[in-house]
Amino acid sequence: MNPEARIEELRSRIHHANTLYYEQDAPAISDAEWDALMHELKSLEAQHPQLVTPDSPTQRVGSTMALSSFTPIRHPTPLTSLDNAFNDTDLNGFEDKINNVMGVKGVSRQYTCELKIDGLSINLLYKNGKLEWAATRGDGETGEIVTDNVLTIPAIPRVLPQPLNLEVRGEVYLSRAEFARINAEIEENGGTPFKNPRNAAAGTLRQKDASITAERNLKVYLYAVGSHRGLPVKTQAELLEFLSTLGFPISRDYEVVEGVSGIEAYHKRMTTDRHTLEFDADGTVAKVNDLSLQDELGFTSRAPRWAIAYKFPAEEVVTTLKGITMQVGRTGKITPVAELEPRLLEGSVVSRATLHNEDFIRGLDLRIGDRVVLRKAGGVIPEIVRVALEERPETTVTWNFPTHCPECGTPLKKEGAHHFCENDACAAKEFERIRHFVSRDAMDIAGLGDERIRQLQRANLIHDAADLYHLELAQIAALERMGEKSAQNLLNQINASKSQSLARFIYALGVPHVGDKVSTLLERKYPNLEAVLNATVEDLGTISGLGPVLVEFVYNGLRAPRVATLVERLKAAGLNTDSKVEPIGTQLAGLSFVITGSLSKPRDEIQSRLEKLGARVTGSVTKKTSYLIAGENAGSKLEKATELKVNVLDEAGLEALLLEKGI
Repeated sequence: MNPEARIEELRSRIHHANTLYYEQDAPAISDAEWDALMHELKSLEAQHPQLVTPDSPTQRVGSTMALSSFTPIRHPTPLTSLDNAFNDTDLNGFEDKINNVMGVKGVSRQYTCELKIDGLSINLLYKNGKLEWAATRGDGETGEIVTDNVLTIPAIPRVLPQPLNLEVRGEVYLSRAEFARINAEIEENGGTPFKNPRNAAAGTLRQKDASITAERNLKVYLYAVGSHRGLPVKTQAELLEFLSTLGFPISRDYEVVEGVSGIEAYHKRMTTDRHTLEFDADGTVAKVNDLSLQDELGFTSRAPRWAIAYKFPAEEVVTTLKGITMQVGRTGKITPVAELEPRLLEGSVVSRATLHNEDFIRGLDLRIGDRVVLRKAGGVIPEIVRVALEERPETTVTWNFPTHCPECGTPLKKEGAHHFCENDACAAKEFERIRHFVSRDAMDIAGLGDERIRQLQRANLIHDAADLYHLELAQIAALERMGEKSAQNLLNQINASKSQSLARFIYALGVPHVGDKVSTLLERKYPNLEAVLNATVEDLGTISGLGPVLVEFVYNGLRAPRVATLVERLKAAGLNTDSKVEPIGTQLAGLSFVITGSLSKPRDEIQSRLEKLGARVTGSVTKKTSYLIAGENAGSKLEKATELKVNVLDEAGLEALLLEKGI
C-alpha cells in the first residue's frame, strides 16, 4: 500500500474510533491500539508533509460528529488533547522541543506531575462566582450541556467564595468500587454491564434522566482553567491549590519535580501504586510548572507544547480456561462465568471472570481448554480480552449454552443477548433475592450470610424473604453448627429488622432500578407504604430527583405480582411500613423552578425550601419550566426564559407566589 492510501486508511479508522469514543461513549478499540494508529499516522505525515490536511486527526481533537442528544455549546476556550509519551526517549524529545521553541539547549526545568484519570473531561463555566453551565468536552471546540447531571455531584460548588468569571476543567470519574456496584446492579436487572469505569462515567454523565445520574456516585477532580490571567497564581502547583481554596476537589497525588528524570521517577512510582488507587488511571501527565512559560510555549493545532501524557503499560496475563459455570441472578438472568487457572493480576489472584452472555462467548470463539488473555476492566473486574490462538491446544472442547436453568431445570428464554429462567420459584433466584433483602443497605440482618441462607433453603425452611419472619427457635437451633444461643441471636436480629425504615423496606424488595436513593425519595414523599403503592405515575413524577424513566420502574416494579405478594406477607409479619421522616409537602407539586443570578439568600437554601414543598428544581430553562427565579446578573437563563415565555420571579415575586399558595 502506498503512503497516501495508508494515510487515508489510518485517518478513516481514527475518525471512526474518535466518534465512538467521544460522542457515543462506546470505544471500539483499546487506548493502546488507538495510540499505535495515531503514532503511525504522525510518522507518515512527518515523512510526507504535503499529504497533511486540516481535517486530519493529527490536527484536531475528538470527533466532528454533530451533537444531538444534548444542547451544544461552544467552549469559551478550547479543550485540547495531549501528546503522548510511551518511553523515556519520547520524554527527552518532549523537553528538547520545549528548548527548541525557547531557543536554548540542554536546559532542565520544573514540572508538575499529575495522575491521568481515565474518566470524562468536563468544563465548568462560572460567572460572578456562580455556576452558569457545565459541558462535556465534545470535539474540543463544542461540547454538550450536562448541567443538571453535573449538579448531582456533591463536590462541585454551585457558588464560589469569590465572584470570579472562570472556566474550570477536570475529569468526572467513577470509583472502582462504585463501578463494580453499578455493573452488579445492571447485571442483576438483566442489562449489559459497562466495559470499564470510563464508559460507565460517560454514560452516567450523559443520562437524559438526572435522577439516574444521582443514583450513581460520580466523582470529580479539577486540574485546569481556561485562562489563569488575573488569578493570584504563578505555577501549575499554585493553581491546583487555588482551585482547592475555591472548594474544588483536586487530586493530592500531584508532585513538583525537576527535569525529565523527575518525571520518570514519578511515573515509575505511580505505575506501581496505581493498583491501590480508588479510581482508574491510564498514565501520568507532566506540565511545565511555570505558567508564564506555558503561555510562551503555547499550543500546536491540537495540543499544548508545555504538557505531555505518559501512558501506563497495559497489564495482561495468559491463563487457561478450565470450564464455564452458570450463575442465576435474582431477575433470572443466566450469566456464564469462566473458571480459570489462578493467576496473579494487578495485585490479586484471579480465578474467575464473567463471560456476560452467549454472544460474547461465540464472538471470541471460546473453547474449554483454551489459553486466554486476561486483564482487569478498569483495574477491578477480571475480563477475558481474547483467545491466544497461537497457543490453542488440539484438545480444546467447544462449549454450548445450556437450554435449561442449571438450578431448577426450567427451559430458558432468550431476550436480546441474555437468557432468563422464568420460574419465580427457582431456588437460585430466590437465594439472590433473599441475599439482597438481608444485605447491609437493606434490612441489615448480619447473621444471614450466604451459607446460612443456603442452609435454611436446603432445610426447606425458607422460600422467600417473608419466610424469615416465621422461623422458630427450635427450627434454627436444629441446623448444623448452630445451637440454641446462636439461634436466639439470629432470631433477635431478624425480629429487630422489623423496625427498619420504610426506605430500607422498599429497597429490600429488590425492584429493578429502585435503589437506596430512590427508596429514600419515596419515604420522604409519602407517609407510609400504602401511599407509595397508591401513587399514580403523575404523582410520582412530581418528586424532585425522580425522572420519568425511574418513575416507570417504580410504578410497574411495585405492582409486579411477585413483589405485591411479598409485600402483603411482610406487612402481615409486622414489618414497619410507615415513614420515619417528615414527608415532602404538596403545595408546589407539579411545578418546576430554575434559580439564577445573585440573591439575598444562598441558592441551596431557596432550593431546599422549594423541594420540601414538592417542587422540582433544575439547572436549565426549558419549555417545561414553570418559573425562573432571577436575581441580579441573571444572564443567559433570563434571556432563555424570556424567549420561551417562562414566568420570571424576583425574590419578592417568589414570596408573593408562596403567599398565594397559602404557604
